[in-house]
Amino acid sequence: MSAAATAPSPAVTSPAVQSFVDLVDRRIGVQLAGKEYLIESRLQTVAREQGLSTVDDVLAAIHRGDRRLADVAVEAMTTNETSFFRDQHPFTALAENVLPDVARRNDGRLTVWNGACSSGQESYTLAMTIVDNVPALAGPGRTRIISTDVSPEMVKRTQAGEYSRFEVNRGLPANLAVKHFDQMGRKWVAKPALRAMVETHEMNLLERWNGIPRCDLVLLRNVLIYFTVATSLDGLDYLQGVSISGDPLAGRPCEGGWTDRLS
Repeated sequence: MSAAATAPSPAVTSPAVQSFVDLVDRRIGVQLAGKEYLIESRLQTVAREQGLSTVDDVLAAIHRGDRRLADVAVEAMTTNETSFFRDQHPFTALAENVLPDVARRNDGRLTVWNGACSSGQESYTLAMTIVDNVPALAGPGRTRIISTDVSPEMVKRTQAGEYSRFEVNRGLPANLAVKHFDQMGRKWVAKPALRAMVETHEMNLLERWNGIPRCDLVLLRNVLIYFTVATSLDGLDYLQGVSISGDPLAGRPCEGGWTDRLS
């Protein structure tokens, strides 16, 4: 491990760093105070890609008002960790209890919002769960999985539904990969029936969430933990207007305490 990964360099101790931390907080709500190692690591990649010599060069350019570079650097601070069937138990509960109940009550129709969807594995996991377990919801036009993310690149990836062998191997059983994806060279591409269930939009959770209809299910997982408590509670208050009364919000276990606000 390099020294840059273990200790702050001069680049991450300047006033420009605090300015960048504040910028990220304002733009996407991610808290970076005390995470100089993360800033250093991710902005090193930005520096290389943008033809700059150091992280200090990136921060200085942003501090001078380079908006394009600021956009790139802020996006680099998003956490896009995801995988198929992550934390299997929520999808088991959906398949066995939640989705069949929604299908009965809604005449075989389902509207889902998958917020902070990253590269889309969660949205496609839900689509596969529906097709394989609740066929009443799998017909054309019956299920709408609205998948949003702050990152334009992640939205494009979700829309394409294309994954590497490495990504497929992270959680997707071989039989489901063959059933629901087409292998095209080194990529695995979600079949049209799955992609038809998933629609994508750019959305910043800190801004006014327009365009989200009343939903039978909201998946907002592994995101609230990166916000302040106040920001998270504001979001949960908004969800009261998005979630149909009595229907579930699927959150990460460590976020589950905040879902009491929805009861």
